[in-house]
Amino acid sequence: MSELSRRTFLKTSAAITAAGAGIHAAAQAQAAAASPNERIGVGIIGCRSQGTLLGNVMLSTGQYDVIAVCDCDTEMSASGIERMKDHENAPTRTEQDFRRVLDDPDIDAVVLAVPDHWHALMTCMALDAGKHVYVEKPASYNIADGKAMLAAQARHPGLQVQVGTMQRSGDHFKEAREFLQSGALGKIAFARAMIVHERGRIDPVPDSDPPENLDYEMWLGPAPFHPYNEARCHYNWHWVYDFGTGEMGNWGAHWIDILLWFLDLGYPETVTAAGGQFVTKDIKEWPDTQTVLYQYPDLTLLWELRLWSRFGPGGGIGNGCEFCGDKGALVIDRGGWRFIPRDGEPERHEGSRMNEPHAENFAASIRGLETPIAPLIDGHRTANLCHLGNISVRLNRQLKFDGETETILGDEEAQAMTGRAYREPWRHPGV
Repeated sequence: MSELSRRTFLKTSAAITAAGAGIHAAAQAQAAAASPNERIGVGIIGCRSQGTLLGNVMLSTGQYDVIAVCDCDTEMSASGIERMKDHENAPTRTEQDFRRVLDDPDIDAVVLAVPDHWHALMTCMALDAGKHVYVEKPASYNIADGKAMLAAQARHPGLQVQVGTMQRSGDHFKEAREFLQSGALGKIAFARAMIVHERGRIDPVPDSDPPENLDYEMWLGPAPFHPYNEARCHYNWHWVYDFGTGEMGNWGAHWIDILLWFLDLGYPETVTAAGGQFVTKDIKEWPDTQTVLYQYPDLTLLWELRLWSRFGPGGGIGNGCEFCGDKGALVIDRGGWRFIPRDGEPERHEGSRMNEPHAENFAASIRGLETPIAPLIDGHRTANLCHLGNISVRLNRQLKFDGETETILGDEEAQAMTGRAYREPWRHPGV
């Protein structure tokens, strides 16, 4: 077994995982233990902030080697190398075209920290190239993209996909979920997720030629063409319809995910949203104020978004979730969780690490020891609730959703917004 290359070892582990129930846990553990000191080769695609953060996290676990970093902006990739240099096995290689990363046989997995409009195509291309994938949230840019991602994973059952909803890996989130599912809150009829904070203004600037360090055609990729504009690129793409999914896809993908995970929910029957650009009124296209109601047969979920305030609902937390039952309430954020019983004193529980255990779970999944705690199927469902909230607010009307077919019923205009054609020469992975 010592003669196996790292890549052969990882492919063997992936194949064992794909066999599922046909392979005993003991055999899985034996195969995974065949080369315990071998690290997983990773390529980081997207280096502005989250990709570099994840590269540092992965290196700190001792489970990974970051072999290459890639960004269509060479300044970003150079910055990523600089910010990871303190690790003993820090990366030194940069690429500008992500396809060179996918072609590298020494790279076993990729981290996709790229604009939302790239998530589906890069995920599908990576899986087809034999790579495991860690894709940032939201899993998809739209519903059709998410379906294509699931189809690609189904073609490669031995490959793992982890969505970057790392709150699931925090011990205090796991503990709170177990507490809630024990029945301690009684009948839960209402739950809310929220992001209330001050998001700075983005003032308009004229269009211009892209800087020499940026391959702007690659940055646009499959999205509709827009002239380069400094105020709409890099992080600000989040608030542009054609590139990002707004704060719903940014923070909503974290907290709506917790609602669905804690309550083991599927899709709602109806989605009703309201909001708009009411306060900041800058170049952002997505709302700075948004409320979405998700109606289930005996449960109401609420999403609240305000990008111009410091005060959460009722003066409470502005970045988290609350679950309300007839025996009490549970409130959770990244700092910890509280149980407020109907009778008695509140209980406080402290927060926990999230990024490192999420990366460790991804490594263990690749080795066949675990399964992803944030699998693509769950990330797809969470992203779809974000997409439905965004479609509803743009059309200013209620949507009826069929969770079996993942289609919007009786509204052709809304259904048309669940997907879009790709700009040439890129082709939609679902075509």
